[in-house]
Amino acid sequence: MMHISGIGLAAPFGGLDELRNALGQKTSPAISEPYKVDTGELKNHVPPRKLRRVDHFTSMTLLAAYRALADAGYGQAAPKNPAIVLCSGFGPAETTFDFLDSILDFGAGCASPLAFSHSVHNIPAAMLAMFLNTPCPCTAICQPYRPVTTALLTARAWLEEGRAETVLVGAVDESTPLLEHVSGQLGRPRIGEGAAFFVLNKANGTYGRASLLPGQAAETEDDALIDTLCGYLPVKAAFRLAAAALRAEKTGQSRCSEQGLCVTVEKD
Repeated sequence: MMHISGIGLAAPFGGLDELRNALGQKTSPAISEPYKVDTGELKNHVPPRKLRRVDHFTSMTLLAAYRALADAGYGQAAPKNPAIVLCSGFGPAETTFDFLDSILDFGAGCASPLAFSHSVHNIPAAMLAMFLNTPCPCTAICQPYRPVTTALLTARAWLEEGRAETVLVGAVDESTPLLEHVSGQLGRPRIGEGAAFFVLNKANGTYGRASLLPGQAAETEDDALIDTLCGYLPVKAAFRLAAAALRAEKTGQSRCSEQGLCVTVEKD
């Protein structure tokens, strides 16, 4: 069992408060075009000079992580003895496509070194550790099938073996014109983008919220709303998990998210 002590979202519809309001009203919040995450708030956490070469994928990652840490009561500081697990379905797609384009245009010898460095999937997690000034274990998981489940299982293994006292688990994907085109050709819904972070530990957190434990997969009444908000997003399970945690926090009853992950409310 893992305890959720903080949740942070960075999505086109906003953050955790906007999702909470949407769940209460049963209506989808307005999402303005373009369907992209506004990461302008990130400059309140990291000096703009340090963000000059940070791409959109990493910016979403950092913003969701800082919001999760604030929600857990850590402010902008890192928890004691942390670890970072980041998962994605497509990885930093825009930067990867830019790097491939530079190879096609200029050859392998003159390909963009900046695009190459940011296309490495572990860069966002490593950059978060660097900005938090906390060298710690970190890994990145990139797979289109159940990336969030794999990330949570990794976090639980690290907590049980004592590798870390707190694990920051993030899930992020981005939309690009090429992915939009491919999705349209396959007849799939609009590609979404966004990042969700969870602050997890074994013991009770800074304040009680909910816990995760394996359970039976179940549909919830919020799934349709999350589908509308997120579109086709490999890490959508993270947003459903956040919705389940908010429901559990409000009602005091256990909730099941998809993929066999249940949220139970702890009585403090």
